[in-house]
Amino acid sequence: MAGSEVLLSVDVEWAHPDVLADVVGLLDERDLRATFFCTHEGIEVPGHERALHPNFRRHGNTQLTQGADRELYGSVVERMNALYPEARGVRTHSLFHDSDLLPVFGAAGLEYDSSYLLPLAPDLGPVWRGSGILELPLYYMDHWDLGEQATGFALGGLLLDSPGLKVVAFHPNLVYLNASQPEHYVSARERYHDPAWLLRRRRAGRGARTLFLELLDRLAGGERPPVLGEVNGRWRAANRAAAPDAA
Repeated sequence: MAGSEVLLSVDVEWAHPDVLADVVGLLDERDLRATFFCTHEGIEVPGHERALHPNFRRHGNTQLTQGADRELYGSVVERMNALYPEARGVRTHSLFHDSDLLPVFGAAGLEYDSSYLLPLAPDLGPVWRGSGILELPLYYMDHWDLGEQATGFALGGLLLDSPGLKVVAFHPNLVYLNASQPEHYVSARERYHDPAWLLRRRRAGRGARTLFLELLDRLAGGERPPVLGEVNGRWRAANRAAAPDAA
């Protein structure tokens, strides 16, 4: 695709309401919108897009049935859809992938997926997947950066001037902690839902929070980027003839 377009997304990951409110506030202060991939009920983010973030891991807390994989997938998506019936997009927890998921997503009325991570790759764009699902691939994820140390958590490391679609994903707890190493997240797991404890352990220096803030400040200085659902709609309108299976 010509040019560069940054799309903001947040993987809620069962964050405490105060931790989630911190991220929402940073966006709202700058009049920026994001797509929130929701893991549980009660996520209220007015002005933003809500999408699904189902957990398909066998030990996950959303496992509802035994039996065939597709039956399990269907039950998980059905439960999440009941919580957020307006959702048109999905990103799987842990970026879980199985080709059987596509027809499940399509049957549930979902239209786009954003679970393929192609980190810092130029020239990304939407791709038709089949079963009526459009892939909006991930360009950057803060959790990936903790392990890879690819950007130094500096804005220049995101290579935003390279061409292509840039779907970026942040996690509320990583932003709240300003995490920059895997151990910063791992050591906080036992107190994941204790915002006061987490705040006392927020790191100084560069990390997920400083990068998030620098990115928001850059985007706030230009045209407000769309949410993922709007890009999905735009591409469906422009490419329907080339994607006869699109819903």
